Amino acid sequence: MMDRIQRKERHGFTDWLYWIMMLAVPTATGLVAVFKHSTWWFVGYIAVIVAMIVVLMRFFCTHCPHYLREEKTLKCMFFWGAPKYFAPRPGPYSLLETTATFAACIVLVGFPVYWLLFEPGLLIIYVLSYTVFGLSVKRNECWRCVHEHCPVNSALKAP
Repeated sequence: MMDRIQRKERHGFTDWLYWIMMLAVPTATGLVAVFKHSTWWFVGYIAVIVAMIVVLMRFFCTHCPHYLREEKTLKCMFFWGAPKYFAPRPGPYSLLETTATFAACIVLVGFPVYWLLFEPGLLIIYVLSYTVFGLSVKRNECWRCVHEHCPVNSALKAP
């Protein structure tokens, strides 16, 4: 075990680029699968992505130490330069906020699955890329996170 845990107090622009590129693979895969079968559902999927990002920012991000900073825009691993439309809400999450956060993630990941079932190659890429994304976040970020109220917190406690 490490003598000192180096917490990730701030994210850089390159952190954001890295994580956005990781998310681009499953997102693009889902968009391609939906578009191949329906232009209208493709537009709907884009609307769902935007709506779920708003839900995540409102219910999840507003509790995060990166959101609580005095800066006018968010500078974190997932949202770089996004305006802070919602009031900061320091402290633990309510049951509603936790439920909304997990529901938004399930909707984002689950929405294109119907169309991906018709495209087995894309489904494999989708599942593998989200698996790599999740494991990468857990391995590279969660253990040194400063967000002590995160519902999936796995930060090591300082000795």
